[in-house]
Amino acid sequence: MLLFGFLFVLTGAVLLLHTTGFLTAFRALWPVLPLVIGLGMLYVGFTHEGQDGYVFLGMFLALGGTVYLLMNTVLSTVALSRIWPLFMTVAGVSLFVYGHTKKDPASRASLRIPASTIVILSFVFLSFSMDLVETDFYRFVWNWWPVLFVVFGVSLIIVHFGRRQLP
Repeated sequence: MLLFGFLFVLTGAVLLLHTTGFLTAFRALWPVLPLVIGLGMLYVGFTHEGQDGYVFLGMFLALGGTVYLLMNTVLSTVALSRIWPLFMTVAGVSLFVYGHTKKDPASRASLRIPASTIVILSFVFLSFSMDLVETDFYRFVWNWWPVLFVVFGVSLIIVHFGRRQLP
């Protein structure tokens, strides 16, 4: 409660400075609000027992606020259409950290595997949207789609040997 009280006081003070004209660059700094709220939720999620639900939302708000803050300041010349996969990365990292809070290994794996897949896909999409890859996305998928069979087969083999080791 104390943390949220400070957050509201800070938010009110910043908004007051903006509405009175003392803070003119507020449009560039608005992502600080979700960033701070996300950090507060992370604090609650990691310090209070049974509040792990705050971890995913806190990570999402903190990382999303950071991305928007960078877009408004340092990356202001880069179009959103080029860096949209970063939001997939934010979601994947948030899900991965949330999976880390689970004590059950099966629950951890059920969250970490999709999270890792989302992050990997976001980097693939980012490489195409930033023109780091010389071929187009359609040609890439056309040539590399059999890798899905290999990945699926390897995951089945891992699951098979993982079950044999259980008592």
